[in-house]
Amino acid sequence: MRLMFFLKLMLVFVCVSLLFFTFYPEATVLLLLKMIAGSTVLAIGVSIFYPELRGIKNGDVVSVVQGSGIPSLIGRFGRAMEEGRRKNQIKVKLDNGSEVTGVVESYEGVISPPKIKIICEERLVE
Repeated sequence: MRLMFFLKLMLVFVCVSLLFFTFYPEATVLLLLKMIAGSTVLAIGVSIFYPELRGIKNGDVVSVVQGSGIPSLIGRFGRAMEEGRRKNQIKVKLDNGSEVTGVVESYEGVISPPKIKIICEERLVE
């Protein structure tokens, strides 16, 4: 998940660097390379710290797991019904229609969604 965010940021920052290089008459190729390097560092920094500041918002895709030791890519996927931060309880609606209450274990990884550990599961009776 962070990988796509990083790539989008990188694209925006490189475009800004290229626009600056295009319209600034005294810009050199070395200055362009420095701006691209700075853009890379800035994109990495923002993509690392942004999920910690943002937390989990209503409607985010999350992975629901039974225990702490299970990787989040193995869990069931659902959508958060509440906002939350690490160690907070939130409700999640799973793809099959059931709802679970869980604790936010971790925020999104490089390619994995946020991980929620199940506390209580509600099943729909038909």
